[in-house]
Amino acid sequence: MDLVAALTGYGQATRHIQIDTAMPGAFVVERFHGREGINESFRFEIDVLSSEPFLDLSPLIGSAARLRLATGAGERCWNGYVTHAAYAESDGEFTRYRLTMESWLALLQLRRNCLYFVDLDVEGICERVFGDYPEAHRRYERMEPLRTFRLRGQYRETDLDFVLRQLSEAALSFRIEHEQDAGQAPSGDHTVVVFDRHARLPDGSRIAFNAQDVGDPDGVMTQFTDRRQLVPDRVVAASWKASELHALAGQAQQPADAHAPVLPVREIYDGQRAGRFDTSGDAQRYAEQRLDALQLAKRIHHGAGTSRTLETGKVHTLTDYLGGTVRFVPLSIEHEAVNNLGAQIGELFGRGELENGLYRNRFVAVPEGTPIVPPFRDRPTVHGVQTAIVVGEPGGRVSSTRDHQVRIQFPWMRGTAPLRGGLTDTASRSNPAGHAPGNHRSGILARVAEQAAGPNFGHAFTPRVGTEVVIGFESGNIDSPVVLGQVYGGRVRPPFAAGEGSDANHSGTLTGLQTQTLDGQPGSRWVMDDAAGQLRHELSNSTAGTRLAQGYLIDQQGTMRGAYRGEGFELATQGWGVVRAGAGVLVSSTARALGASTQMDVAERVEQLKDAAKTAQELDKAATGAQAVGLEANAAQADFLKAIDPAQDGKFTGSVGGQSATKPNGTQRDGGDSVERFAVPAILMESPENIVVTTPDSAVSYAAQHVHVTSQGDAHVGAGATVAAATGDAMSLYSVAGGLKVIAGEGPVSVAAHASTMEILGDQTVRVTSTDERVDVLAQDAIVLQQGPNRITLKGGDIIVETPGQFAVKSGGHPFPGPLAANVKLPPLPVLPQGDPCDFLVQALAASPAGRGAVGAGVSAAGAAAAPYVATSVASVASVASVASAWGGAASGATALMADMPFAGAGSLPLVPQAFAAESSRAMPAPASSGLDTGPGPSLGYSSPPPVSSELEGMPKKGPAAQSGPCNLHVPAIPSEVHTVDGGCVSYFKTDSDGNPVLKGKKRIWLNFSGTKHSYDIEYAPATATVTAKVYVKVNLKDQYWINNGAVYMDQSTGKPYSVPFNSDGIREGLEMRIVDRPGGLGPISGFKKRIEDGLNKGNYSMQPKKCPLGSACTCKVKLKLEVDLVQIGRCHAEVNLFPMTTRADSENWGEVQVIWDDEQKRYVPVANQHAIVHESGHLFGWPDEYFIDGGAVFGKYINSRHLVDVKMAQLDDNWQRTTETNLMGRGMLKENPEIPKHYMYGFRDWFNKKTGIDWEVLK
Repeated sequence: MDLVAALTGYGQATRHIQIDTAMPGAFVVERFHGREGINESFRFEIDVLSSEPFLDLSPLIGSAARLRLATGAGERCWNGYVTHAAYAESDGEFTRYRLTMESWLALLQLRRNCLYFVDLDVEGICERVFGDYPEAHRRYERMEPLRTFRLRGQYRETDLDFVLRQLSEAALSFRIEHEQDAGQAPSGDHTVVVFDRHARLPDGSRIAFNAQDVGDPDGVMTQFTDRRQLVPDRVVAASWKASELHALAGQAQQPADAHAPVLPVREIYDGQRAGRFDTSGDAQRYAEQRLDALQLAKRIHHGAGTSRTLETGKVHTLTDYLGGTVRFVPLSIEHEAVNNLGAQIGELFGRGELENGLYRNRFVAVPEGTPIVPPFRDRPTVHGVQTAIVVGEPGGRVSSTRDHQVRIQFPWMRGTAPLRGGLTDTASRSNPAGHAPGNHRSGILARVAEQAAGPNFGHAFTPRVGTEVVIGFESGNIDSPVVLGQVYGGRVRPPFAAGEGSDANHSGTLTGLQTQTLDGQPGSRWVMDDAAGQLRHELSNSTAGTRLAQGYLIDQQGTMRGAYRGEGFELATQGWGVVRAGAGVLVSSTARALGASTQMDVAERVEQLKDAAKTAQELDKAATGAQAVGLEANAAQADFLKAIDPAQDGKFTGSVGGQSATKPNGTQRDGGDSVERFAVPAILMESPENIVVTTPDSAVSYAAQHVHVTSQGDAHVGAGATVAAATGDAMSLYSVAGGLKVIAGEGPVSVAAHASTMEILGDQTVRVTSTDERVDVLAQDAIVLQQGPNRITLKGGDIIVETPGQFAVKSGGHPFPGPLAANVKLPPLPVLPQGDPCDFLVQALAASPAGRGAVGAGVSAAGAAAAPYVATSVASVASVASVASAWGGAASGATALMADMPFAGAGSLPLVPQAFAAESSRAMPAPASSGLDTGPGPSLGYSSPPPVSSELEGMPKKGPAAQSGPCNLHVPAIPSEVHTVDGGCVSYFKTDSDGNPVLKGKKRIWLNFSGTKHSYDIEYAPATATVTAKVYVKVNLKDQYWINNGAVYMDQSTGKPYSVPFNSDGIREGLEMRIVDRPGGLGPISGFKKRIEDGLNKGNYSMQPKKCPLGSACTCKVKLKLEVDLVQIGRCHAEVNLFPMTTRADSENWGEVQVIWDDEQKRYVPVANQHAIVHESGHLFGWPDEYFIDGGAVFGKYINSRHLVDVKMAQLDDNWQRTTETNLMGRGMLKENPEIPKHYMYGFRDWFNKKTGIDWEVLK
């Protein structure tokens, strides 16, 4: 039979399935399969037949279509759009085509966009998207309010995925309703109805239940089941709200069913990203919605049948089911139908169902009243970071909010004002203006991340308008951009630009921060310069040219490194400067090794000030004993000393800020002496050398109470014009032993008493001499000369001579001779006083190698190394006291404050004084003087009397001041010399020629003891009182490469040879390595040298004489300092190969970084404790190993008579250990804080003992 004729005979009108398309009459439906559901777009696959084998299907694509299914009451229609049309098969007379019909939601799947929505709720966002689709018919049926979002981003996401995600987050569902007007041309009309969980669903049809299809025109339901499932019964949601520093949380729980077994709570805890909720109500609503979505699966109906009126999203009624009715809402339905093409067609195709046709469906439903909430859809995450431009007010430089946010615009944003090169065409009819305003109307506010941020503390840097910033996204969420930093672009040059294309004269050593004012002028600058050997740090501001420079000082202009200006620090300004400290100021030039001290530590000066106070007290006693004006302000000086002396009030008591105010004690963080501080807001200036105050103009010093000046040596006041001193009360000048002199080089000397008597008194002789002219004694009334009972009176015109004895006038011929000229005779040197605390040191030095040649016969050996020192303290004193000593006069015996300022007089030998007697009024043995008898008076108690000063014998000459200070000041300098020591270490196992251990029975072969020798330079400098031991290490820069198949293995990530760490234990069997020279100098490893020296000098040790008579009060301190100089040429004491990395170093092969292999990261990582090279450096100073544990290096004293290690010998006290877990030369090098014990310093102490002839002890 002719198929086409058969089809034509029947036509579509007699079929129970029909289709209307943009090609009317071209097709007859053979069969279709479709699916529709809540929260999904429907899709029907339709097979149609046509007599035309070569139809042009292009008119169908995107056109409206209507699929009709006959029902008992008429027809049921599905309207949609043809999204796919294809040729299926043909036999030459009949052709089968396959069409796909979908809703207009399928069109949304075909557009992918990058877009931000600002200040809209979900309905507004959907409307903005749907507005670009004319086919989009929609309606909203919701009861709950919707939250407005400040920012919602669609980034590389299709419109459909974006809309479905927004509806899911708002707990909104949708169903599709089809227009049922079958009489019109196909329009594709269908409506997407958006509803929430509280919306009332429309009623659907009534459907009878029957196990068999009984031929009902509308069909029956043949299957209906009830499935129940255990689901979560509790949801808790929480999110952080940064703007309020508050966590928002909500929770919802489903009550347990009656008669249900008791089960544990099945909670879903949903920790949302920051900013997910605006209020606690949002969090609560979210928890309830998510719980409803999870509860949807608790009870599900599955069914099947032939009912042609079954629709999703409507409430249908099932009758005659188990004697009752059931109301349910289909969630999804799958349709399957075959058209009734007649017996001939069925016979022709061999398919009997084509005779009468059929329809059946299957579905999933929930009971009526079940809240319908879509499952939550995860948002797509943004990978990596992006860049954006900061935007703001036109012409503005800063645009930020109180919460440190800036407005940004991404390069991919389209709109009216995109970034340069961006797009203005938004391809949107609903939003033609786009979302790129290019100014402050940008809705994208991004928080600026800082390294530190907290309540009123942290960093604060606001990116300027127009700068390019790096944007990250919280939890990868496009809605939560965060500014992570800023980058430089082609038009924006770095402030310290260097490298290729730069005019800078450096290779990029400058690091820092440069700011500008809002009008683009220079602002502030912070720069760090890492040039090798020229490290510096500078803070500067263009206002008044203010800057603080530290380290290597140069003149930097812009990116150029300028001329050298010095080293240290410089604080300069063209404006005003002030230093204010409410609790006190210390200005010091006394160095502290490695900063090993506290802030207000002035221990040396406190001791000197104590001596000064003692001097002032003794001088006060002497002055008052001689009826001179005393130093009544000594009490104020004592109060000042008490305020800065840590042994009294100059320390913290209790805790400060909750922390113990004590110094570290041994291995403890605290528990030692109290930390020093000033108890009064004083200013103290101190220096081991000179202190100079100078100005080309005037200088003013004012004290409302007292000025106290004490000098251990001489005190000088010089003036180019006049020296004037005026007091409101009295003035007293008192000299203990050196005498007083008033000399006028030109002009007269005038001493006047205006309102009272002038007295010139002398306990012994008073001499008035005129060497060139005459002596005039003038009086208004009379002149009386009296000695005992003898008296000469000149009064008026009379000369009266009165004497009870003989009066004789004798003359050799010239009764009144003229002036006499005579040679000046130098007085003899005084004999060294007995009993001085430093006598033992002077005697030892005289016999020591250091003292030979420095001590002459009859003079103090201390003069070879020490000279007068002077120190000045501003304290509270009423008068000026000067301790003066003359070469031919008695030296002061006071103990005075000292500072290390050398006296310039060459060849002068200082005197070593003896202290004053306890009571100045106590009678002391008077020195003999030319046979004259003198009464008792204050004396220094010298065993050998000094001569009386005489004009005829010559004026007293300037000599060294009385000396009493730290004994180390008497030790002369010891020049640098090479010192060789025995390392005393054992070669503890047999090795081959490559240094690898030779094994026997898997054990190392132990050898006998063999000592090692090491050399280093050592010297003593009295100026700093420091013994310095220095070792020069020649460094050969090396690297080690892995050889793979005869070639160097290259690191794929860098394109450079793969560097393998050096291992003194050897390499793994089967691996081949090649050691190569590494180019470059030692500048980049300067920090490596510092790390070694910091470790070696960690103990901060010093030395003190054991037998000093002062005992614990001895101020002798000789510091010990170890230095390591790394060189590439010149003399050296040792030579090493330096690799970039090492897993185990030895004495000849070091590594800049000690590493270990990390199996998880699959790479070498630095170990936590980098002390291995400090340990190896210790060997260069003769320090042996201390880690013998069943093998290992050991100190030579642990070797027994058989030349083997004695493991049973008790470990030495205060000496090298056989095994230690804490010391640097033992296993302590593997610890975080290895100890440097005192016995490590004994080798340097022994050298100093030998050089000085004094027995010194090492102190911490």
